Amino acid sequence: MLSALIAAASAFYGIRASVSIADAQREDAARSAISDYVVKMSELDRTSKTDPRNEIVTLASQVDALIAQYGQDKLHVSASAYRLTGLFLTLSTTDLELAERMGRQALELSARMVPDGAGGLRMADPLEALQAHRVLADVAAQNLDLHKMNSEYQAALDVIGSEGKRNRYIRKEAPHYTRAYWALSAMQLADGTDKPDAALCDEVRRRAAAARADLRALGGQPEIVRRAKRVHSDRCSTGVPLKDLQTY
Repeated sequence: MLSALIAAASAFYGIRASVSIADAQREDAARSAISDYVVKMSELDRTSKTDPRNEIVTLASQVDALIAQYGQDKLHVSASAYRLTGLFLTLSTTDLELAERMGRQALELSARMVPDGAGGLRMADPLEALQAHRVLADVAAQNLDLHKMNSEYQAALDVIGSEGKRNRYIRKEAPHYTRAYWALSAMQLADGTDKPDAALCDEVRRRAAAARADLRALGGQPEIVRRAKRVHSDRCSTGVPLKDLQTY
């Protein structure tokens, strides 16, 4: 009798172990697939000679489906993977709902507070956090939501102010790109508005004036060129040399 019980218990725990191993293997495969999909989106975004929007939306949807199937608590998808998926969607497609969800998840992971090793707290990944805010600002600009766009870009600058001392790039480079993106997003928003009113154009001109030196310094950079190309007309007469910014 005792030997039978031992055998049954061994079989039970053996089955549980096999199931756990199989689950872990499936989760590993899902993580690898998500990484592959993000890499493919990046390649399409950089090198595709045709409009990649359908392929990027498909890949991003597959990322979303895998996360929904297994759960973030099991896959531990990085803030960077969420943020890049949101970024490629905003730059190359019109699936802004999924882009915003990806950006929000990236922000949740990167902006959480963690111990700093000296008895205090610090932001888990301030560089990812400020970039997530910029993705969300881009989404807001395309949704013609001026207030939300301004709020997200200001939040990115706030991260720079509070965390820049810990990271040279955040302190030295990120402010220039953030102000430049803010100006171009504002111009894109005005361009997408049927009849930009005086208040909107005043705000767009303020953003352009604040970024004038940044745009001059960053002109020709790929990320500036592609954002400038999304602005078809300087409808608020900002004086920004749009055609110059649209060329490498």
